[in-house]
Amino acid sequence: MIGPVRAAILTALAVPLMIAAPGLAQADPGDPPPIYTQDEQCATTKDFVDKVHQANPGATPDQIADTYTRIMDEHNAYRGNEDARQRDRQYLLDNISRCGLA
Repeated sequence: MIGPVRAAILTALAVPLMIAAPGLAQADPGDPPPIYTQDEQCATTKDFVDKVHQANPGATPDQIADTYTRIMDEHNAYRGNEDARQRDRQYLLDNISRCGLA
C-alpha cells in the first residue's frame, strides 16, 4: 500500500518523468517546442521538493534526488537500468538548481 506522502510524490513526479527524455535529447532546429514550459517544470519540481521537505525538512538536493530514485525503484520504473536512474537523478538536481530550490 502506498502512503499518502508517497502517492503525492508519485503524482508530483509524473511531469518530470515525461519531460526528462525530451530535455536530454539533442534538439534539432526543426523540432517542435517543448511540451512543458520552464515555469511548469519548476512548479512540478517545487511540488516534489516541498513533499520531501514535509517528511524531511532538512533534506539536501542530493537527498531529495535519492528519495526520487528510491521511490521510482520501488515501482520498478528503471528495471535495472542504472543509466536511466542516474539521468533522472541528475535531471532532478539540475531542475532544483535551475529553479532556485536548493
